[in-house]
Amino acid sequence: MKTFGIARRLLAVAGCVAALGLAAAPSAASANVHWTVNGTFDDGGTVTGSFDIDIYGYIDGSTFDLKTSGGGLTAFEYTPATAYHASGTVPGPDYNTYVAPFYIDLQPGYAQDLHLVFASPLTVPIGANLLLGGFQGPSYECQNSYSCYVPQGDIRYIASGSAKADGAAVPEPTTWALLLTGFAGMGAVLRRARRQTAPASA
Repeated sequence: MKTFGIARRLLAVAGCVAALGLAAAPSAASANVHWTVNGTFDDGGTVTGSFDIDIYGYIDGSTFDLKTSGGGLTAFEYTPATAYHASGTVPGPDYNTYVAPFYIDLQPGYAQDLHLVFASPLTVPIGANLLLGGFQGPSYECQNSYSCYVPQGDIRYIASGSAKADGAAVPEPTTWALLLTGFAGMGAVLRRARRQTAPASA
């Protein structure tokens, strides 16, 4: 009977640890993925900087900072103070499902646009997420063109480049604290069980 009671207490504590882990999981999973970009346009200009993506594939509107310079267009720094932002997935053939690649779009008004499309989902941290480009490719920068929709606009396309993630998201301090508390509880139950069973086995 005593063994059954100990087992029941251990199961209860284990359940608490699992519940704490599940409760903390959304907080840990919601950590942004930080990407650092390096790309070259077909006119010799460059794009560098960084942005954060949440678990749903959307850009964090408070942290992006990408600079373009060189080549045939005027240098510009896209930040939350200077540009609107959008992001998401490219729709699949049936427009009911969404598939990679993911993209980000930064637009300071209707006269300029930086549109970067990536080969792999931005929610998955990898070392080299290629920028998709080429002639009239999906990744481009334009200026003085009402978002690149009129022929007389100045536009250039990404020739090469990629983004690198800092790494997989790690659990937040509160998550670790909850899990450690649960494991400490399990350890206390086990120590108490040893003390109670030791005289009986002697």
